[in-house]
Amino acid sequence: MPITPYASYVAGQDPLTVLRSTLDGYRDVFARNGAAEWAMPWSPDKWTAHQVMVHVTQWELIFSTRIRAALAAPGYVVQPMEQDDLLNVEAPAVDAQTASLAFEAVRRMNIALVAALTPTQRATKITHPERGIIDIEDLLITLAGHAAHHLLQLRSN
Repeated sequence: MPITPYASYVAGQDPLTVLRSTLDGYRDVFARNGAAEWAMPWSPDKWTAHQVMVHVTQWELIFSTRIRAALAAPGYVVQPMEQDDLLNVEAPAVDAQTASLAFEAVRRMNIALVAALTPTQRATKITHPERGIIDIEDLLITLAGHAAHHLLQLRSN
């Protein structure tokens, strides 16, 4: 089975553990960032912290929607998305505080859902047009690892 590119950020842990711990990390970022910090790129010639936060929130929604669809629709096929196109549509309209509040709310829903999943549900197969047959566990690792990856960027600001 193809391994998600974010598996190294989960490092063999249960994705639920990473979802919980990174929520606490994001809360720390929310508490310390003011307008100046949100406007700064996390690294030269990279996205601003605001853009990273909008991006993370978008993909928290997308990855978790994929999980819900896989649970509810047998034979589910993932619709790939281009992250830059998606960010360019939304980042100008959504401020960092709104993205942060949305992230926390969706992450809390995701934690509740993931905590309730059975091993059989986590093994549910889906098709990803670019990665082949994957399962919900792969999506969970991607969800957890993606946010962990970007949390490191936000903490470096």
